[in-house]
Amino acid sequence: MMKKGLLTLTASICLILVLVTVSFMAACAKPAPAPKLIELDWVSFIPKEAPDVDVVVRGFINRVNEGATGELVLTYRGGPETIAASDQGRAVQEGVVDMAVLYVGAFEAVVPGIGGCMLAQITLDEERQPGGSYDYINELYKKSGLFYLGRECRSEEFFRLNLNKRLEKPEDFVGTKIGTATVARACTEAWGATAVSLTIPEYYTAMERGLVDGVSSCPYGQWVNLGAQEVTKYSIDCGYYDNTVAVFMNLDSWNQLPEHLQNLMIESIILSEKDATVWSAENNAKAKQVMVEAGVEFYKLSPDVEKWFLETAYSSAWEYQMERFPEVTPKLRELLSKK
Repeated sequence: MMKKGLLTLTASICLILVLVTVSFMAACAKPAPAPKLIELDWVSFIPKEAPDVDVVVRGFINRVNEGATGELVLTYRGGPETIAASDQGRAVQEGVVDMAVLYVGAFEAVVPGIGGCMLAQITLDEERQPGGSYDYINELYKKSGLFYLGRECRSEEFFRLNLNKRLEKPEDFVGTKIGTATVARACTEAWGATAVSLTIPEYYTAMERGLVDGVSSCPYGQWVNLGAQEVTKYSIDCGYYDNTVAVFMNLDSWNQLPEHLQNLMIESIILSEKDATVWSAENNAKAKQVMVEAGVEFYKLSPDVEKWFLETAYSSAWEYQMERFPEVTPKLRELLSKK
């Protein structure tokens, strides 16, 4: 009897030990806490509803937010009313905000020579080739504490020359007054015209009052947004330069992201660039139609004059970049010019 009692006691103790062990293992097996949500804020040079930023929102921002649910969210901080466009590059560099959608001319002082990106004449796929222009451009950004994600879109015929005076030969440009932002000043003067410095809000008034014979450095969509088709007679149907809007981040903010989220952002911007290129072309076509309906006459230059027009535009701009940024411009020109 005594032996039987000992066996029963031993069995009970073993059962208790098993239960304790199972309970302990169950406690240890509780699911790990969910990762802390990473929130990155971003700004834009114009409100996010504007076409040039809306394509980035639809193509990139929304893709990342949907693909990184519960791990990462990109939150809009505001447009130029929050941080002036001229200050946004520095704000990202200093970590005041994490990311910006901004034209390169506004932060070339932060990333010297980056204005040369507007002279790209290669495809998006060519840009992303290993050791190609994207890698080199990103190295320039990294030196300034930034990370280059990509561009808004590809649009090799981004800028247009809208006129109230028909210009058909090189000599016709001489003595004309062409309003322009800094981005197209070099080519405007190289064509033989007198460059008149204007800001975007001044384009309409300058054309209406006859202060200039035309305006350079303005795409169709922006021209129509200003209502300037109403004070325009002609438009040369030959564009020049690329879209200058870049998407970039603070380098520390980038480095703190886990690798799978970095990959998501790169994959999303590549898709966004391609989608936005299609969307922007559609928007330009619509804007051009609005101009036609307003009575603007579009005309082609003769082949030899068009060749002069474009070669002058690109060579003068590269020379201007070379004067200011001789350390980086030759490499950028080599990588971004037509193969």
